[in-house]
Amino acid sequence: MDRDQNRRERAYKIWEDEGRPEGRHEDHWRRAEDQHEATEQEAADVTEANEHASETFNDDGEKPGSAADMPPPSTVAPD
Repeated sequence: MDRDQNRRERAYKIWEDEGRPEGRHEDHWRRAEDQHEATEQEAADVTEANEHASETFNDDGEKPGSAADMPPPSTVAPD
């Protein structure tokens, strides 16, 4: 969905949620844009956090092993 369509749908939802008032369309458009920008920023923040975590946890110099390299689970039952 393109940005303009997303903004239209957000503004329409705001308008409906407020009981379809007349003469508030500019406020609804502005709020829809603010919500869109906040959503975009949150997505960028999550992407950055994921990239940082990936670098942190995968930067040990070793490639992850395959399942064949893992030891089998213990067959001893816990007490």
